[in-house]
Amino acid sequence: MGKESAVAARVDTSVERGVAALWTAKPTELVGESRVLRALPRVELRRVGPFVFCDHFGPSPAVPGTMSVPPHPHVGLQTVTYLFSGAIRHRDSVGSVQDIHPGDVNWMTAGRGIVHAEDVDSGPGAAPLHGLQTWVALPREHRHTTPSFEHVPASKLPLVEHECARVRVLAGRLGDAVSPVPTFHPLTYLDVELEAGASVSLPVEPTHALALYVADGEVAVGGTTVDRGVLAHLEDGGATLALHSVRGGRAVVLGGEPLPDPLVIWWNFVVDSVAEGRARLADWEAGRFPPLAP
Repeated sequence: MGKESAVAARVDTSVERGVAALWTAKPTELVGESRVLRALPRVELRRVGPFVFCDHFGPSPAVPGTMSVPPHPHVGLQTVTYLFSGAIRHRDSVGSVQDIHPGDVNWMTAGRGIVHAEDVDSGPGAAPLHGLQTWVALPREHRHTTPSFEHVPASKLPLVEHECARVRVLAGRLGDAVSPVPTFHPLTYLDVELEAGASVSLPVEPTHALALYVADGEVAVGGTTVDRGVLAHLEDGGATLALHSVRGGRAVVLGGEPLPDPLVIWWNFVVDSVAEGRARLADWEAGRFPPLAP
């Protein structure tokens, strides 16, 4: 059976997506006082569609050191910072200086090479910091594209409301609701908020590999309950995702069309080989990346 036929055989638009596996995110030191729960990558699951990385931070008091990430490089991917509460200031080597607030999307395309840093807003009365950073691998033909930065405020992102449920379309689409965030590859990225007792059925692309990560409370996929800090890798195929929460919960649905190999994650880079990753690390250590904006 050819590749296209095999994909078609897995797609059944009449059935709901179920849970293939549950993986608990691993507590991980970031830098300084920063601690995160890392859901991706892991030995059991290296990527979901083009998503190759998912860190969950907070809720944590907004004090210096909570999320003070010094300048560092990226290559061959897009970084996505998304907050549930608190605020972060982003700076990068293409000249961007941008404050990130809950519901906004910071979508940075590293391409052939970019440097960025992030610092928590720890001013008087600052809200606790809680959010996610994900990485989206670029297709091979776009890994050396010109670096760029896109900030899309919450007011510009589609918000699809159901009874006791709200879904913000961060990237990709949900039915007729299409995010304005520019992407290089078909993907799905949704922020789903469910009140206690809520149920919702969402249309999803049958050919997208998908996972659901619970950031707060609990969310059930079909008959499988997914707790906070757990990544549910969803079954292939099916055009419907049925979600329910007894106590209330918040989760993201992420994934997209699978990317073909070669695809190597080496430190902060998505590259074709370990040798290329080592070469880019040598570039960073030798000061050959562009400087951060003042």
